[in-house]
Amino acid sequence: MKGLVKYLQEIYENCEMPFEVYIDGEEIFKTNPDSPKENFFEDVFLIGTKQFKIKIQEKYKESIKILEFCIKDKYKDDYNKKEKIITQLLQNLSISKEKIKEVMPQIQDDTFLITISLKEKLSEALDVLKNIYNDTDVVVLNYDDTIILIGAFEDINEHVSSISETICVSIYEKCYIGYCKIQEYELLSDLYNENMYKINLGKKYKLSSMIFGQNSLLFEKIMDSLKEETKSKVLYTFNENFSKLDEDMIKTIEVFFKLDLNLSEASKELYVHRNTLIYRLDKIQKYTGYDIRKFNDAALFKIAFFIWRQKNKI
Repeated sequence: MKGLVKYLQEIYENCEMPFEVYIDGEEIFKTNPDSPKENFFEDVFLIGTKQFKIKIQEKYKESIKILEFCIKDKYKDDYNKKEKIITQLLQNLSISKEKIKEVMPQIQDDTFLITISLKEKLSEALDVLKNIYNDTDVVVLNYDDTIILIGAFEDINEHVSSISETICVSIYEKCYIGYCKIQEYELLSDLYNENMYKINLGKKYKLSSMIFGQNSLLFEKIMDSLKEETKSKVLYTFNENFSKLDEDMIKTIEVFFKLDLNLSEASKELYVHRNTLIYRLDKIQKYTGYDIRKFNDAALFKIAFFIWRQKNKI
């Protein structure tokens, strides 16, 4: 905002044409506090969700559209500066705190970095999102074959779900999304790498969920850090019994774990009667020796099942 006020002051000093500017009804710039209120011409326009109003004396009304253009162009210039700074931060280049503070908006409690990965149609998805966030404070850019969004998002969970749905409906592509809260812009590269690590884990282990938040995938991270020797020993122990599981049983196991071992919720998601689900769980116990309705059995089973699926690319 300070940058805009300074810019408006420079315009006034060059043309000496008195005018006033308001954003959402709040006065942010006025050239002459004592100027008469009558015979003022007004122009109202939107930049994103913000309503701008320019008031100018009637005799200068032919210049009001030029002022509108200058304000919009200033916002566009600021946006380009933000893109450049963000790209440099993502590349882990050294940028002074003063420069970051000058260009980037102040970090709020709801300021997030959102990273989006698509298999195809990246440019189409980028256009869709740029159109949605056009003239807002949210920065949308392409970085290293991913889409980056940085801004304040009031309800982040709802927001990323909406982004995923919008991309799917608009260009018929599914996408992986990782997001995390920004506390310091200097750490942007680390946050991006963390988002990409979660996205790549989701792809690697073919997880049903495709949206990963701040504390997501702790189990998968632990499993991914296991030595190959340990995984091979687990696989040797369980491979024969797990190989007896058919497609319905594997789907049942996935849903049952996803819904925290809840029989009622799992039967609803699987579109089967509760008794049918119990029959399948009994069958899984018979083949593997583990009753995944019991917490201790389920914990051990999940580790072994996870390794088995990854090794057999199921």
